[in-house]
Amino acid sequence: MPALRRIVAATAMAGAVSASILLSGPAFAGETKTFWGTGMSTSHSTALFLAQHNAVSLASADGFNTATQCGHGQYVTTQLMPGFYRVQSPLICTR
Repeated sequence: MPALRRIVAATAMAGAVSASILLSGPAFAGETKTFWGTGMSTSHSTALFLAQHNAVSLASADGFNTATQCGHGQYVTTQLMPGFYRVQSPLICTR
């Protein structure tokens, strides 16, 4: 029985290690940050542009190369009143 317990424990440990490697991502990914930009305008496309621009500015100020280390995520739009939009856009960066 002790041998069976050791095998079960070793299998569980290997599964936990595999899961932690899969969840943590690639080995070279040392830091991942999400920057949220907000834009407001009477035009949805302008509000989206401003939100993305603000997120890029935040990431650049933190030292990320936004052309190679970042990608845009799914944005959220709220219509505060008829004809006035607020857009929040994430920029996900990894280095």
